Amino acid sequence: MMLLQISNLEVVLGGLQILQDVSLGVNEGELVVVVGANGAGKSTLLRTICGMNPCAAGKVEFCGREITNQASHDGAGEGLCMVPEGRQLFPELTARENLLMGAYHYRKDKKRVLDNLERCYAMFPVLKKYEGRIASTFSGGEQQMISIARGLMSDPRIMMIDELSLGLAPLVVEELFKTIKQLNATGMSILLIEQNARQALRIADRAYVLESGKITMEGTGQELLNNDRVKEAYLGL
Repeated sequence: MMLLQISNLEVVLGGLQILQDVSLGVNEGELVVVVGANGAGKSTLLRTICGMNPCAAGKVEFCGREITNQASHDGAGEGLCMVPEGRQLFPELTARENLLMGAYHYRKDKKRVLDNLERCYAMFPVLKKYEGRIASTFSGGEQQMISIARGLMSDPRIMMIDELSLGLAPLVVEELFKTIKQLNATGMSILLIEQNARQALRIADRAYVLESGKITMEGTGQELLNNDRVKEAYLGL
């Protein structure tokens, strides 16, 4: 089943065309990656799907229903989740408080909140151990864990992650990619936007290359890893 479908998306911001005729999809339970250089339009794509940027043309469908230009808080309540670039935590709140913000739309269902909190703590034990610490005092990798866990707290149908590895040490990146693969193995649908093409394509079911606002290639993760043009442009080979 196609969970998320983007068709012929056009985005114009400040008089500049950022995305042009972009089409892609994510099936239920699939891990799809979009790779591309800085400035290719990757973050704009996610923000437009979520309703944070206006769509000039084309459409976004989620769970079989059109949500083009829908308010972002409505999408969050329906299972559309974005883990933003740069973590975007509430820096003066504790780790636990940041996670609870992810459960805002069902905050009155205490059992559901606590069950999902324990699920997140099981995935990231360090957050349980230091749940009372202020978020800004955690390392960059730990802050990314908080950001992912906050997204999980929303009980998403699909998790969209913007630049998972940005600014993090290689060993931390490797562990986070393992976590994303484990999440997908539980049935979670994931759309990952990533500059680290090598790591991202290794775990992808399917992948797209976004260049200057256009989709220029698509295929399985392995197919793009073996593509000579991708090797030269993104893998340094």
